[in-house]
Amino acid sequence: MTIRRPFDRPTPARAELDALITSTLGFRLGPYLRRLAQASVAAAVVAGCNTSHTSVDAGSIPDAGEIDAAGFDAGPPPPPPPPGLCSTDGRWQALDGLTLTRDPSWIGQIESVPGGIPQITVERGERCADATDTPACVAAITELEQTTYQRALLTQTGDAVDALEEEAELLGLLGPIDTAHEAALVAWRAGYDIWCSETDPTSVTQIPGGWRVVGYRQSGGCGTPWVTTRHTVRVESSGAVTEESSEVIREEEDFGCVGRRPAGLRADAPGRASDPVGAFFAQIAVLEASAVDAFDVMIDELTGLGAPPALIDAARAAREDEVRHTASMGAIARRYGAEPGTSTFDPIEGRSALDIALENAVEGCVRETFGALLGAYQADAARDPEIRAAMREVADDELRHAELSWALAGWLEPRLSEADRARVEEARREAIVALRDEAARTHDPALVEVAGLPTADAAVAMVDRLAHDLWS
Repeated sequence: MTIRRPFDRPTPARAELDALITSTLGFRLGPYLRRLAQASVAAAVVAGCNTSHTSVDAGSIPDAGEIDAAGFDAGPPPPPPPPGLCSTDGRWQALDGLTLTRDPSWIGQIESVPGGIPQITVERGERCADATDTPACVAAITELEQTTYQRALLTQTGDAVDALEEEAELLGLLGPIDTAHEAALVAWRAGYDIWCSETDPTSVTQIPGGWRVVGYRQSGGCGTPWVTTRHTVRVESSGAVTEESSEVIREEEDFGCVGRRPAGLRADAPGRASDPVGAFFAQIAVLEASAVDAFDVMIDELTGLGAPPALIDAARAAREDEVRHTASMGAIARRYGAEPGTSTFDPIEGRSALDIALENAVEGCVRETFGALLGAYQADAARDPEIRAAMREVADDELRHAELSWALAGWLEPRLSEADRARVEEARREAIVALRDEAARTHDPALVEVAGLPTADAAVAMVDRLAHDLWS
């Protein structure tokens, strides 16, 4: 049975959404994606893909606790973070505990969030409170936020706004590294992530002449295995950083970034799985949970922008969809012996209309649109009948979520300047290139057979078709 959500019914709100979608695309997206999924499955069968039948016995799957990810023995975790480095809810307090050589009125920490978009993730003080030209000061901070792609601090005092991108600039602000918080910040600037999770905490220990910091790095994602490495580095009082040791503590298969990820999302505690099908749905359950956060943010930001009620109502309905998807994907994961992990979401306050449009172009119009197509494909191709049934409902919802992304683009992007619209288009093009590389990855045969994922050739063909019909 297909559940008809409020914004899928013939109503004035639905008509408004359709008008926004067709103003951008010229046609309804959902029916197009359904037809493309069905045609792609048929083409795969003709080409000899997905034609064998494998019986699925979830009861024979080993318990998730029997096998660790990739067999790595991570050993005991390091000591907990020093007092004050992390908040009670597990967030790094990056700008606390610093003894600075000068006292800026405002400081912001810059990092890249999903989609490669630079954002101020933590700030201290009130922006431009002491500036003589407040609009110019705000504009200067916004410009630096959007163009500073490496890890850096921004500072503002009066009308002076600076980006401390180079190591020497950061050390000039910090002076001698004489607190644990400063040692962690210097290690972060050198490329080591500072984590506050119970399983993978950052520790900072004072040693003769400096500090010893345990940090982390992750590589992979969006179609390539995630490798998590723990690093022990020495941070001298002068600010020099030397790596003392490193060890791989986890390697996990990544099954793509096809849902809407909120800015500020990062992996936290990974799931455990002994079967590729279970691992796949465990990760999808985490992505669905993060999409709940993404739509919470969208609802608040659209309300703040004065968006049409039809867009806000559609975002609310989409949020409730994602709550159900989290439960249904988690249930499938557990049936195959896997337990979904968790993620950490650090919301970013005060984002501009351009920030929102950039994220929507990458996460919505590209990744969520492909994710909706992928779900519709699985709903037809999966050999496990329970997976097929679950994916039919998920696919119907995700097709509407993709339409919401394009409706939001149709309303928001015309309100941007010509230069900002060009930046949005560039971000969309870059996301398409990254997605095509991801689609070319070969999946475990069980995922093609049982879960209905397309082969690499079929997935690339679908991306190319979308590029021709939607993204050109």
